[in-house]
Amino acid sequence: MKKIALILGMLFVANSATFAACEYECVAPYDMNSKFRTVVGAATGFNSITEKKIESVFKKEVLKIASADELDVDLESFSPRDLKNGIFKSMSLKGKNVVINDISLTTLDLKSLCDFNYISTSDGNVVFKEAFPMSFDLTMSQDDLNKTMQNEKYRKIIRDLNTLGKNYAGGLQVSSTKVAIKNSKFYYIIGFDIPFVRNEQKLVIQSDIRVRNGKIDYNNTKIVSGHFSMDLKKIDFIMNYLNPLDFSVNILKNKDAKVTVKDVDIQNNMIVSNGIIVIPKD
Repeated sequence: MKKIALILGMLFVANSATFAACEYECVAPYDMNSKFRTVVGAATGFNSITEKKIESVFKKEVLKIASADELDVDLESFSPRDLKNGIFKSMSLKGKNVVINDISLTTLDLKSLCDFNYISTSDGNVVFKEAFPMSFDLTMSQDDLNKTMQNEKYRKIIRDLNTLGKNYAGGLQVSSTKVAIKNSKFYYIIGFDIPFVRNEQKLVIQSDIRVRNGKIDYNNTKIVSGHFSMDLKKIDFIMNYLNPLDFSVNILKNKDAKVTVKDVDIQNNMIVSNGIIVIPKD
């Protein structure tokens, strides 16, 4: 059971993703249980019973590292013996109001993309016998993003940017960040501490969002409010450096996984994004 239950934990808790074109190839089944036993298992309903047990265990494993108002897991196996060996036909997970590692998502939907998946364990480690591709669909509200931006890892990104600011921007420091989504536009509100200026100065930046080279990027960026001017090249650099949208999508990274964002849009004042993650074969 743990062989399957570990998968989502592997997806959510590692720290080295690379964004690239997510190419994958599904392989023909092998190392499988005999066809006769598979048919018998399906006919007797034993497959369904085993799947429900694994789904329950998988859900408990997910909730050890995450929280969700709703969480549904669906697993389709070939046979109980194949499942025990880490071989299964498909897997999907749907969650609402998901929080993982302090990253908030309104909805998250993961689905395996191949009809044959083979994941086992060796010396307590998860081993991907074949590449494991999954599609992801997620939605984020402005509240999700503002909660996520309180994440310590995101705060560290700001501190790193401020270190650069001390040396290359005349001491300019980012003091606060906030986002808003209104009328299908994305707004990023940045507070700055400026040397010899007493009060925090704020810029409100409006931008469209798009996918560029598999990442969420900003387009048509412009300053719509603020009491001081700044070169748009510097604004673009700051926006992409602090990009909270890509930071949230990075929740899917692990095990040198390749993540490609296919689409991103604003619908009903929600960020809607989908793409593919491929965990490579070991």
